[in-house]
Amino acid sequence: MATLTKDQEIARTMKRWYSDPWAAIREGKIFTLDQTDARTPVKQFPPKQHLEQITRIWEANPMLLVPKSRRMMLSWLMCYLHLWYAMFHPGRAIFIVSDKEQKSDGLVRMCEFMYTNIPDGTILKPIMRSKYCALEFPGLDSYIMGLPSGAAQLRQYTASALLFDEFAFWGDAMETLGAARPTIEGGGRLTIVSSAQDGPYKKLVFDETLA
Repeated sequence: MATLTKDQEIARTMKRWYSDPWAAIREGKIFTLDQTDARTPVKQFPPKQHLEQITRIWEANPMLLVPKSRRMMLSWLMCYLHLWYAMFHPGRAIFIVSDKEQKSDGLVRMCEFMYTNIPDGTILKPIMRSKYCALEFPGLDSYIMGLPSGAAQLRQYTASALLFDEFAFWGDAMETLGAARPTIEGGGRLTIVSSAQDGPYKKLVFDETLA
């Protein structure tokens, strides 16, 4: 049986990762940062069954609402999926939105952490440039940008994908959602994740009529 060269191994890995966003996690090549653990804060992304199920649902549904609770790893998972989308697909404009710009930058930094900690020699990582609230992949003409919530924030952009984090706690949630929908018309993605909270988000999750 022929032995693969290093370049052939990298090419096969990239093909697997391109075709399956879960592959890199399953193979133990994605790492997260647990700031509550002083001894071993950098950890392999846990390949838990519920996270794979959510990944498959995300793949199949460009419009998705996901309720979450603490320690489920959903923010990390969603940041990784949108990083994967930017790294392996040219011309992607991805926006990560929270209620405050600083929180949005924190989510962008999670994407950067996972990118930076992919082990050397695993794949040919695209060149990445990091700025406040942004990661750019110039060779792919793709980028990830963090924005605060607000109806005026997204109107100037056309988005390939939007990730709204902790949507239920935004003071301007429905205004932002209304302004965002035209930006993804024609094939864009919208993923909304949030902890439990009464209000418009709960009604959206349970398909209730908004008053």
